[in-house]
Amino acid sequence: MQAAFSKLRLKNRASDIPEAEPASTAGKPPSTRQIYQSRENYGVNFGSCFVLEKWIYHDLFSETDGDTELDAVSSLYKKLGEKDARSKFEDHWNGYANDDDWKWLQDHHVTSIRLPIGYWEVDNGSFANGTKFEPYKGIYNNAWNIVKDKYIQKAGEHNISVLVDIHGLPGGANNSGHSGEPGAGGDFWKNDKAQLQAAKMMGWIANDLKKYDNISGIQVVNEAEFADPPKKQSTYYAACITEIRKSDSSIPIVISDGWWADQWVKWVQEKQGPDGYIGVVIDEHVYRCFSDDDKKKKPQQIIDDLNGDLLTNLTDDGKGVDFIVGEYSCVLDQQSWDNDKNANRDEFVEKYGQRQGELLAKRTSGYYFWTFKFQSGNGGEWDFKTMTEKGALIPPPIPAKQPSQDQLDNALNDAFGNHKNYWDNQDPKGKYDHDFFKEGFSTAWKDADAFAQFNGSKIGRKQAWKRSRLEEFASAKGKSNNLWEWEQGFDQGFEAFYNFST
Repeated sequence: MQAAFSKLRLKNRASDIPEAEPASTAGKPPSTRQIYQSRENYGVNFGSCFVLEKWIYHDLFSETDGDTELDAVSSLYKKLGEKDARSKFEDHWNGYANDDDWKWLQDHHVTSIRLPIGYWEVDNGSFANGTKFEPYKGIYNNAWNIVKDKYIQKAGEHNISVLVDIHGLPGGANNSGHSGEPGAGGDFWKNDKAQLQAAKMMGWIANDLKKYDNISGIQVVNEAEFADPPKKQSTYYAACITEIRKSDSSIPIVISDGWWADQWVKWVQEKQGPDGYIGVVIDEHVYRCFSDDDKKKKPQQIIDDLNGDLLTNLTDDGKGVDFIVGEYSCVLDQQSWDNDKNANRDEFVEKYGQRQGELLAKRTSGYYFWTFKFQSGNGGEWDFKTMTEKGALIPPPIPAKQPSQDQLDNALNDAFGNHKNYWDNQDPKGKYDHDFFKEGFSTAWKDADAFAQFNGSKIGRKQAWKRSRLEEFASAKGKSNNLWEWEQGFDQGFEAFYNFST
């Protein structure tokens, strides 16, 4: 009876997805908060900080053969008791990133971190009730305070945003231990009560963090298991959106693509329709070291195939939907290297990392390398600093100069002339509103310039930002069949600004 009631309440929350506030404010330049929410992000994961993974940080696992957070905390609790175990965990959280690390990140043009967090840490353990972490929630008494003071606040001091990634959900959202629990088998999707509680938790997070400008998004699940049809995931995502929007109508909400990007492109497009906006970003993870198909390929083939298999074949070219890549690396499986004995590994790793960066900068609003640092030495092709030093990871170019008014005028006149001549030649009797093109071009240019004035930021969530400004324009002009001209102008103005400034 209780399970049925939970399911009913979960579906009630998912029955009607609320609209989000537009990404921009009509008649106003972007605010600092809006820039943090919509700029292009070159980022890195803080892996094994708040969700432990033994292969990255092993000290807290010294008393157990297990490799998940629950293994570590239960063993230390048993050996040391709550107080001393809590001290060890807090030492880890407080010491993971120091002032030199934050400065290094800023100096290397990192604009965002993805911070994996377990449900057991939210609100200092209050959401652990009824879960496997409940006996140990006292160890997390200060966890959420540390998240805010030592990570969100500290990131903001360096003009870096934080993507709050709820990486661990009760029972696990997939078959991997990085959900925090051993033997995690995607049991979260079988438990309506857990899903309902998690959706409520997302609303609590949104309310608690809305005072911070530098939150780039709230991610409601990491690597949801593949499902077709994805009924459970759809209901959960909708419930999370509903709960979050009660507290924060503008924050981007990040969902997992469940290893099938287009499935969720269609879902977002359907839920928001041609003119709506629900503020959802889809997270794709890009690894070419796990599948049997990739293991059969030589390194050069993997690099060559990226253009055709990285976020391609999306419905309507993904119109209306923004992406991030929440995880990627420079790692290839040893079998791939064995397929080409003559491959210069350092050379190919550099080419692979750079090619990923080129494509991700074009096709996403942000991308986050896995991972920032390792306890012992460096993590090789998993290691952000090591790959940066080797030249495999290069931040995208930032606007280095501010184009002049004359450059805007010249670029606009050239683009407008080309647009007008092309369409008038296509159909001399056509009914056009060519001035719409000018308005779109100027709007994109001015917004891009406003972003650039904030530490060289670039517009990243292009779909959300464009939709917002188009809605503003359409509201002012009234109904028209030629809004496509404004859209073409916006696209070209956006491109022209960055051609001049970088």
